[in-house]
Amino acid sequence: MSDHAGRDAADVALALLAKQGFDATSMNQIAEATGMAAADVVAAIGTKEAVVLNVARSMLADVISRLCALDPQTPVVEALLAAHAAVLNDVIDGSGPITFEQLRHMGKTIISSTDLQKKVSAQRGEMLAGVLADHFGTTTADREVQRGLKLWSAVLAATYLDVLDKQGRFDPEVDVETPESMRLRLNRAFHIVTGRPTGA
Repeated sequence: MSDHAGRDAADVALALLAKQGFDATSMNQIAEATGMAAADVVAAIGTKEAVVLNVARSMLADVISRLCALDPQTPVVEALLAAHAAVLNDVIDGSGPITFEQLRHMGKTIISSTDLQKKVSAQRGEMLAGVLADHFGTTTADREVQRGLKLWSAVLAATYLDVLDKQGRFDPEVDVETPESMRLRLNRAFHIVTGRPTGA
């Protein structure tokens, strides 16, 4: 199977995970949706967890690149907002590391599973801690680095939770969400969690 075919199958799997929920989707259902033999799915696209984590990792790798280009005098959480916002703008403009659909499906899938939320958060912490420490000339144990990572995780969690209705179900409008509403959710979550303006 070509890499392109593997990506297409991963996108089909991600869309199914977003539609049905992470925990409610089996690997057999993913195999059926992708048209692959069940025995071939993991070798081709990985586990369902890997499908989501790979998309998150691709986006985060670009965030790290943007973060490294920022002024080290920028406070940690503001630097994370600026880097994420830049990558989000690229995704929305069609030039990002993932597609707008992948971003929407990833977010919807992550919010559907508490266990997956923890794994994505752990991956984010692992990928960002050393980069932040290097960027700010400190160690990964630095209080500001750790505080920044925790605050940023809260900002992203609040951004994801902002798509739920009052009963904790997905707002049907999320499926037709505009790029501008994504930007607004990120900025609103940042302001709520940190109490700071976004400048946007």
